[in-house]
Amino acid sequence: MTNPTHIPISKATTLTRANLKGLPAVRAIVLSWRRLTGGGAPTLVACSGGADSNALALALWSAGAPITIGHVVHDLRPATEARADRDVARALAERLGVPFVESSIHVKGLGNDEGEARAGRYAALTEMAEGAGCSFIASAHHADDQLESMLMAIARGAGLEGLSGVAATRPLDGGLTLVRPMLSIIRSEAEAICEAGGAGWAHDLTNDDTDRFRSAVRDGPARLLLELRPGASLGAVRAGDLLRDTALLVRDRANEIFGRSDTWERGDLRSERAVVLGAGLRSASLRLTDGQGADSISRRVIDPVVRAIRDDSTEPRHFQWPNRITVSVTARLVTLTRTDGDPEDD
Repeated sequence: MTNPTHIPISKATTLTRANLKGLPAVRAIVLSWRRLTGGGAPTLVACSGGADSNALALALWSAGAPITIGHVVHDLRPATEARADRDVARALAERLGVPFVESSIHVKGLGNDEGEARAGRYAALTEMAEGAGCSFIASAHHADDQLESMLMAIARGAGLEGLSGVAATRPLDGGLTLVRPMLSIIRSEAEAICEAGGAGWAHDLTNDDTDRFRSAVRDGPARLLLELRPGASLGAVRAGDLLRDTALLVRDRANEIFGRSDTWERGDLRSERAVVLGAGLRSASLRLTDGQGADSISRRVIDPVVRAIRDDSTEPRHFQWPNRITVSVTARLVTLTRTDGDPEDD
């Protein structure tokens, strides 16, 4: 029986590099990959079997890039669907004549399933890349994904770094680097690459579940915005780049003001912008925890402290943050301390 989540494409029966090289989107992906990898280093393509990651693999293959296709199977979907997606990715690798590696992770029931799946997926991809001799991992995030991420960040009330969406590159464990060469193209261009290559793709039915926040954003505000302004996705990418640069400026100023101390003169901080104070307090708290628990130091816990620093009250106030951190604001000082305790209590 045909897998209902698999979309076969038959427009091109013979796969040749010539079918792909003429597409502007393919050229854009290849140029970005070369720039991000310093000329074109061995790369593990994180391939779900969907149109986006299949298009990434096809584009890099068309340029003769030294790629390995890697797939991660997780248990958030029925096993038959997960294995079918794996088979699509493996079949593409066989058709392209490139190595294929896979890994399995178990995340169901561990709490934040999607967060655990993301962390587990990157850990598995890192291990596969090291085994395949790849110093880079390429993921298929594109401009439409960026627009959705930024809209979600607005709804959460995220700070500058969250509002900027995903970066074109970021470091991973083991000295590896994650690159995203598709941020300059949109979803329909990815599907056009698959069609030109005669390659089908797997459709993840969970992407249609509007009970999930991203799916609801994609089907609602993102779709409406793109109807009003078709270039909105690429505009979001440009805005994200500017916001990311702005976040770096804020971080530089916060580092200048806060340094590596855990106690500061309140008077020195009061004249700073709230965004600088928030960045400095967050950075200082993460130093106390060796970077652990970053997600828990959110605007919800930071903003009351920022307001206390900037108001006129001289009464001592103490704020309990996650990871056993206490922030004290007195008439003269602002202090961060971390109490001793069992790490499992964090």
